[in-house]
Amino acid sequence: MKGKKLISLLLAAAMGVTVLTGCGSSIDGDKTGATLDGEEISLGFMNFMARYQQAIYDGQFSAMFGADMWSQDLFNEGTDMETSVKNNVAENIETLYLLEDHMKDYNVEITEEELAEADKAADAFLSDNTEKAVKQVGATKEYVKEMLRLNTIQSKMRKAIEAEVDTEVSDEEAAQKTVSYVQINHVSTTDEEGNKKEYTEEEKEDLKKKIKEFVDSAKEDFAKAAEAAGYTVSNASYGSDEETLDKVLVEAADKLKEGELSGIITGDENYYVVRMDSTFDKEATEKKKESILEERKNDHYKEVCDGYKENVKFEVNKKEWEKVKFDDLFTIKQEETSDTEENADNTDSGADENTDEADNDADENAEEADSGADENADDTDAGTNENADDAEDTDKEE
Repeated sequence: MKGKKLISLLLAAAMGVTVLTGCGSSIDGDKTGATLDGEEISLGFMNFMARYQQAIYDGQFSAMFGADMWSQDLFNEGTDMETSVKNNVAENIETLYLLEDHMKDYNVEITEEELAEADKAADAFLSDNTEKAVKQVGATKEYVKEMLRLNTIQSKMRKAIEAEVDTEVSDEEAAQKTVSYVQINHVSTTDEEGNKKEYTEEEKEDLKKKIKEFVDSAKEDFAKAAEAAGYTVSNASYGSDEETLDKVLVEAADKLKEGELSGIITGDENYYVVRMDSTFDKEATEKKKESILEERKNDHYKEVCDGYKENVKFEVNKKEWEKVKFDDLFTIKQEETSDTEENADNTDSGADENTDEADNDADENAEEADSGADENADDTDAGTNENADDAEDTDKEE
């Protein structure tokens, strides 16, 4: 049943691309796109993986960044987005085949049932897109099946690798305090027309008096006093690894008991007034535990994959790979249902470690654009985030 569920998710993601427009590709798919320890990976398959990833990005971001987004450095990597995504795709393909090579390390297998489901998914993808669309994305049934097969393996391998991680996270490691605070710039202000104006010394003194009056009135009802003074209350939870909040704010907050209010805290550009809401926020601490565990899993998975790459030789055929271009934009039409919206969310990782990865994961994720547009560039090309996080070496040649 688990295998069926996984493939069905991949199937739904593959079917997400339904309407595409463009002129197609002139690359020779029979050429070698890369070699992994001498084993050839076809340019046609690599082109499909790249163009499929492009279609996902086009559908999600072209309206935001414009038709020239592929020439922009959206990932802040010092190169255009097309190059960044292609680099991530090539790296992801290497990872996928290495994970396949190490399936025995974790007793991972892909079943005949899963392969049959991948076959159905490939048929569905081809039938749900026009001939022109299929040509543009560089799809063939074998390429789609291979993508689904490899990503099914990846999903299973990732689960097995992450199972090695220690899931115990102590309260001490994750402990979170929660504060409410107001922040007031003491250097300058902005007028109604958006012009920045620095305070005079006299105005600075008046500002400080106003904040002191706010502090005096805020001891009973912080939010009400802030509203009356025209200040905005912000809330934040933080722990021992805090790097976002101003250091002076954290230092002052750490001296407060629960329910206590600080005086005026002076930062480089801002005054702060902070109230300690909770010296141990259970809910925030539990969320932090989840974050720490997720980070452990991501770090361990990346460490294992990086280890696989240490003793192998992966070479991209740069001359042929350069011919893969994102000149024609894709348009993606999806059914307006909750299931489709969920599948659309799953199609890109995006990044995330990057994409964060874009995701962070482009966002982390690009981390891997996926583990680049988001940590899961490894996962993005599956057409899903997490579930597409498809068994013989001969399958490396299309």
